[in-house]
Amino acid sequence: MQFFPKNINFFHLFERQTEQLKAANAVLQSIDDVKRLPELVKEMHTVEEAADQVTHEIFRTLNQTFITPIDREDIVVLASRLDDIIDAMDRCLNRMGLYHVDSSSREITQYVHLLDKIIREVMKAVPELSHGSKGQTHIIKHCEIINFIENEIDEHNRHSIGDLVNGDHDPVKIIKLKEIYETLESVADRCEDVANALETIVIKNQ
Repeated sequence: MQFFPKNINFFHLFERQTEQLKAANAVLQSIDDVKRLPELVKEMHTVEEAADQVTHEIFRTLNQTFITPIDREDIVVLASRLDDIIDAMDRCLNRMGLYHVDSSSREITQYVHLLDKIIREVMKAVPELSHGSKGQTHIIKHCEIINFIENEIDEHNRHSIGDLVNGDHDPVKIIKLKEIYETLESVADRCEDVANALETIVIKNQ
């Protein structure tokens, strides 16, 4: 079974989305350099805009395609969910720049480390679609790892917010950091959404 026949370029477009995800992750992994944060905020937004263009191209291609290799709804969902990851990362850096937080703090560094792991699994899972039925086992395995890491990030989020609100911190700082932490955690949620979309495609095409 081939999810993406040669005469349809959906896989190529999904691959371009993962390339934008890779670029966004590279920016995210650089935020420990606090002095570069304003520059990194701009870089991330540039990536986000480029990712939006790829997503719109997928939708345009879909509108021009009468017969699709998988359900049209699944193509829309996967493309949208991949785009949502980068949107969430863009919001993260935007808030960090706006609130002038210490992006090299221990808590934020751990979020970023775990997000690197989960994003890499997404980037490994999506290309497996091009391998048809041979890639299904690999997709499911990557999705399981994504779910496991998402749970790790949830746990880190609970501890970080707990330490924040129960510590001796300025109320304004608590509000700022709590929003940053929750926005970082939302990136993992969007990765899990992609895993759910991939699992749906696999189930439908077994």
